[in-house]
Amino acid sequence: MRAAERALRDHFGYAEFRAGQRTLVEAVLAGRDVLGVMPTGAGKSVCYQVPGVVMEGVTLVISPLVSLMGDQVRSLLDAGVRGAYLNSTLTPAQQSTVMRRALEGAYDVMYVAPERLSDPRFRAFAASAAIPLLAVDEAHCVSQWGQDFRPSYLAIGAFIESLPVRPAVAALTATATGRVRADIVRLLGLRDPLVLVTGFDRPNLFFGVERLEPKRKLARIAAHALANPADAGIVYCSTRKDTERVCDALVEAGVAAVRYHAGLPAAEREASQRAFITDDAAVMVATNAFGMGIDKSNVRYVIHHNMPGSIEAYYQEAGRAGRDGEPARCLLLWSDGDVSTCRFFIDQESGNDELTPEEAEAVRATRRRMLEAMVGYCYTTSCLREYILRYFGEKEPAEAGAEGEARAGVAASAAGGEGEARADAAATGGEPAGKLAAGVAVAGGEPAGELAAGGQDAGSPAAAQHFCGNCSNCDGDFEAVDVTLEARAVMRCVHELRGRFGKGMVVDVLRGADTERIRSLGLDGARTYGALDASAALVKEVIELLAAGEYLVITEGTYPTVGLGPRGREAARDDFSLTMKKALRPADRRRRARERSAVAGPGAHVGTGVGRVFGAGSFGDDELFERLRALRKSLADAMGKPPYVVFSDAALRDMCAKRPATDEEFLEVSGVGLAKLKRYGEDFLAEIRAFEKEG
Repeated sequence: MRAAERALRDHFGYAEFRAGQRTLVEAVLAGRDVLGVMPTGAGKSVCYQVPGVVMEGVTLVISPLVSLMGDQVRSLLDAGVRGAYLNSTLTPAQQSTVMRRALEGAYDVMYVAPERLSDPRFRAFAASAAIPLLAVDEAHCVSQWGQDFRPSYLAIGAFIESLPVRPAVAALTATATGRVRADIVRLLGLRDPLVLVTGFDRPNLFFGVERLEPKRKLARIAAHALANPADAGIVYCSTRKDTERVCDALVEAGVAAVRYHAGLPAAEREASQRAFITDDAAVMVATNAFGMGIDKSNVRYVIHHNMPGSIEAYYQEAGRAGRDGEPARCLLLWSDGDVSTCRFFIDQESGNDELTPEEAEAVRATRRRMLEAMVGYCYTTSCLREYILRYFGEKEPAEAGAEGEARAGVAASAAGGEGEARADAAATGGEPAGKLAAGVAVAGGEPAGELAAGGQDAGSPAAAQHFCGNCSNCDGDFEAVDVTLEARAVMRCVHELRGRFGKGMVVDVLRGADTERIRSLGLDGARTYGALDASAALVKEVIELLAAGEYLVITEGTYPTVGLGPRGREAARDDFSLTMKKALRPADRRRRARERSAVAGPGAHVGTGVGRVFGAGSFGDDELFERLRALRKSLADAMGKPPYVVFSDAALRDMCAKRPATDEEFLEVSGVGLAKLKRYGEDFLAEIRAFEKEG
């Protein structure tokens, strides 16, 4: 491991490996297959890049990110690592040159797209090359149960087995439930893999959920962007039409925004992406076509204009924020229409040629279950962070402000190893580790302590099983309303109607609507007719809450119906209860903000949108930071590189805190290795000296 530690220090500028990295690197260097599940920003790439430097031969990295391979390789070259990529952006002659040079030993790491594996020329190259390690990035793409299933990933396992000398295989991903991990192991053909899950928690991210009507979403997004003009942000939209509309509105409001979706010409997509990663445009408005592997480390906020179709998709996209470890904000704006749109997309999903009709329908059924969990996230009155973690099978979030070293522990499955751990990831298959109840989280199908339906009031933040202090629910910007009576009435009505009707009819029956259709069907004589004196909006929300908790099931199709779900019987228990959110009045919200500020004490910064509480001056001098950021931008533009490739925001913050004056002191800055000292040290040290002299 000494060579690996030296490579980490000299090339990447880090004194030691982060939680989980050492375990994976050691296993890979020993020739063992590994599956690593690490949150975005935890340093997954180091787990194959460091071995790529140390091991003899060329490490192949299979990645779906053709549009970003160039930037990934430039980052490697900037760190003094010999990198290359091979994809469709190169001409056949250029591809031949890259493969020839790789055979000559010119590269440590080579990125390839999964489609490349079927190219006869590449297969001939791979059969002749010395490949000690094959890394599969975004490994969840191999599973039909994941949110980003890609048929091309199904060919990876056969490709590995076709190699004359089988390399060690490292599969890496940020989001994978137990079922997806099982698929990764099986479909990639991993042999006795070390399966390691470092935890999904991202303590530097603030999570917020706001229910807004569509016309108010634009104003909310524009207000945030204008209030934070120096911050880079991504705004995700569910449709191309919304992407265009939101981008146009932001530009009209004076925000430097660009757009990205699959319907744009390739040249425009490339120009938008380049403007964003070089900090020429502060905001990227995009569909999920601007997806995995966004390398830009200094994204300070991600706003979802629409609700995504799954927790996996949301966490993957929200995770683009704060990859440098600095505080960042993840805000989800949603409305009832978003739920309908997601259901429409699922019903229209045509599947792919790799799946039989039965398998395609199974995928759609899985998508529907994933959507209900996403709806539950929007409705839940408990800790948002805890909800996400329990979905992925993790017990609880870290304390607010805690460091990430073994935040939730590092769980590793090492067959034959000391104290062989389950890791919640032994990849045994079955259902995802967490089932989610309405407003609460239920692990393993059993009630999670006092948070189970029927326990104490799970709606109030104070009653949450864990108070993360870093999400909008724990901030308490809503009132928890007990809707148990309404929920029981809905369940009785759905049972009486025997799942034959949709949500609108259930609402009309319960509210005693006097319509011709109800009379013609004889439903005005139903026992539950007129059982509720409540608004239609409230009853519809209760139905969605119950569906999110699996008490009800909303079917697919042109005319969705509402029936009893797998947990329907539980709603008849005496201890069943249900709560829902009610937005606070502005005056009440301001009062709560003052109360939180008083608790935090003088000199602390509360409610900044990043969630955590920091003492004054903990980031160093802001004026120096802005000067270093301007220098970074100038140098990057001159070299044609994205600014974050030069140094991350975290590295600049560390410079502000340490104020290095010599080469030796500059090497002590996190993220500064020998290559970057040689390339940038003189300029940054001079800027720091000038600032100190002026001060």
